[in-house]
Amino acid sequence: LRFSTGINYSKGDYGEITDTKVISAPVSLKYSKDNFSIRVSVPYVRIDGPGSLIQTPEGRDGGGGGGRTDNSGPGSANSGSGSGSGGSGDVEVDDSSGAPVSSKRSGFGDVVIASTYSFDLGNDFYIDATGKVKLPTASKSKRLGTGKVDVTAALDLVKEFGPTTLYVHGRRKFAGNSAAVPVRDTWGAGAGASIRAGNGVTVGADYDWQQSSILGNQASSEVTGWASFRLAKGYNMSFFGSTGLNSNSADFAGGLTLSIRLN
Repeated sequence: LRFSTGINYSKGDYGEITDTKVISAPVSLKYSKDNFSIRVSVPYVRIDGPGSLIQTPEGRDGGGGGGRTDNSGPGSANSGSGSGSGGSGDVEVDDSSGAPVSSKRSGFGDVVIASTYSFDLGNDFYIDATGKVKLPTASKSKRLGTGKVDVTAALDLVKEFGPTTLYVHGRRKFAGNSAAVPVRDTWGAGAGASIRAGNGVTVGADYDWQQSSILGNQASSEVTGWASFRLAKGYNMSFFGSTGLNSNSADFAGGLTLSIRLN
């Protein structure tokens, strides 16, 4: 049983005239047993700007596998940046009065429950299957959530070569939709590599691509560098930095995570 928390920051214009800035503080509890793991997480989110939260790294499904998350089984347990930190995934919706809405809002995001089973195929080769459900607990009135359930299915192919791990990742997000919140289902993919550098230190780099949930918007395309290291027995810390490769990606995102084993 492991408790994790941290802080993430991102900034980008996402095709708008001005930047959208997001600060999120995710909290999660993860249980692992043999090749199975399950994690429950919720972020506190503060967003400032005209962009939709769903366009930001905090609001999108991050890469589900080998380097970027802390939810996977043995095949991809070398946790890295965790930049897909369970943001709420909203779109901009004006209130029914038609009055202007503030660009600043904050509150708890949607609860995410994610479960992974790692299939050990031998020769240090794994297939990790992940299912993720986003529960609509975020405030719609504050425009921090769509008020709909999202479901994501992901698959990771992971291969270890001694201290080096390589992975490729694919996912399909089935987004809850409504007339007021017109979002679509999306595909995402990524790849990355990590290396155990000794003394509890792992470093890695990832690439992630995801279709925009808003029809007509360009897909996000981002690269991330990260490092994870052991502070003491049962205590780990990781940090990451990333940048986008097009106008619909974050100009910069970064953060750190502290993880504590509870038993």
